[in-house]
Amino acid sequence: MKQVLAIACFFLSLLLASKAAPQGEFRARVEALKKYLLEKEYPESFGETRYRTRVENILSVDIDNDGNKELVVQFHPHYRQSATVVIYKVSPELVVTRVMEGLAPGPLQKLSGDYLDSHELGQAIDGDAGDAQGKPGTTERLVQIALGQFGGVVVYRDFIHADGRKGSPAYIDMGQAKLPPKAKDCTSFEFSSIRQIAAGPVREDPTKNYLAAWVGDEIYVYLIRGISSQGMLDKKFWVIKAPSDFKGFTPGQGLAYSSASGTTLLTLVN
Repeated sequence: MKQVLAIACFFLSLLLASKAAPQGEFRARVEALKKYLLEKEYPESFGETRYRTRVENILSVDIDNDGNKELVVQFHPHYRQSATVVIYKVSPELVVTRVMEGLAPGPLQKLSGDYLDSHELGQAIDGDAGDAQGKPGTTERLVQIALGQFGGVVVYRDFIHADGRKGSPAYIDMGQAKLPPKAKDCTSFEFSSIRQIAAGPVREDPTKNYLAAWVGDEIYVYLIRGISSQGMLDKKFWVIKAPSDFKGFTPGQGLAYSSASGTTLLTLVN
């Protein structure tokens, strides 16, 4: 029943996103993404099981500020080692390509029991990265080596998670996340659930698009300065407290939100 519900939500969310677009371009891009996910690459696939992960939101925005719009998708995954935000490039011919590096905004959380674990399938390992991790220029090589043997890699400050998911390589950088005391594996935590994503300029910088994820009472803000040919993000991020009167971003208005004083643009300074 849970799988049937996830499939229903998946199609409904894509349909709503398409109807919300004032122009046909967004609808065509979303339809291309739907076809890609259903016919070419499910967001999560382990062994013979392919999960139609629930789509929460889709943004069409030039998220790396290179002049071309990407689709930024907020997912509610089945597995607790899967990205909650994934970027897809869509060519003018509507060819879809998933960007290798996904995002998992928010602090690590205690296990809720709401997610599956790839370790329990015998499809994952956690291992020490040795002295290479964290040194300039070595993380990308470390990730490429790991992805030569595994489908998914998550890099933490003190260890690496690798799993045998199928499809294009998937990578998440969690090197800045605070780990539980003495944690050397991912058995005791899961990623945060996202309340909302939005993208657009911030008050300090009206020239670029920033990606914001509302998690709990915090907002994780990313500036993506580029995407490498391997699919890794050149990014900078901030964590700010949500304003006291913050109730979410105003749909269709980028990083603007309604407050007691009217519509206000998000600022990186609390």
